[in-house]
Amino acid sequence: MESSKVIVIFDVDGTINQTEVYAVKAYRKALEEVGKTGFSDKEFIERIGAPFEQDVRYFFGENQSEQVEMFKTLIHKYWIDGMKESAKTFEGIHQMLEELKEKGYKLAICSNASKWELDVILRKLEVNDYFDVIQGVTEKNNKKYSLEELLLREKPELAIMVGDRSYDKEAARYNQIPFVGCKYGYGKPEELSDCKYSVETALELSRIIDEIISARGGAD
Repeated sequence: MESSKVIVIFDVDGTINQTEVYAVKAYRKALEEVGKTGFSDKEFIERIGAPFEQDVRYFFGENQSEQVEMFKTLIHKYWIDGMKESAKTFEGIHQMLEELKEKGYKLAICSNASKWELDVILRKLEVNDYFDVIQGVTEKNNKKYSLEELLLREKPELAIMVGDRSYDKEAARYNQIPFVGCKYGYGKPEELSDCKYSVETALELSRIIDEIISARGGAD
């Protein structure tokens, strides 16, 4: 198959973006300002990459009070402020993306974040020019449907999903495409334990993606 007919689709938080450098502080500050304390840094890190409504249920249960609405406003502010100030990629991301582009593969983003937020973070990380397609969260608020929308629109001969959480793995499985688990990200070990393909560092991704493509007939 032509390399341009292959699309490699990346999650952002925990896959490209080392989100914890600002997310932990943002979670803690927003929660403390609405009177919620007692959460550990580990708990905050484990929330990274989850759909936002799951975050709300984790911190507040089924309570949908004014306190929750205030938290939503505050976390958005502190998250964006932190992102603009200190966001950075994981080691090796730029080199890995450069290698994939040189091979002629189409690169895409599929994230639970909004399109506006993705534009901001990708520019801050200086990786926006590598990506041909940006897919933010849809009204269905589930990554498997966002990925489905991307695939229906792009119609690649082969698509590969790359991510660090079970949400990414489930999206790939739902859409029947190969998945590469990034163990350097924020998923618990059991989330990626059954992955056929996984990496410990970002620099391994180019080789693994070539391996997947080769197993399906290779790219020209």
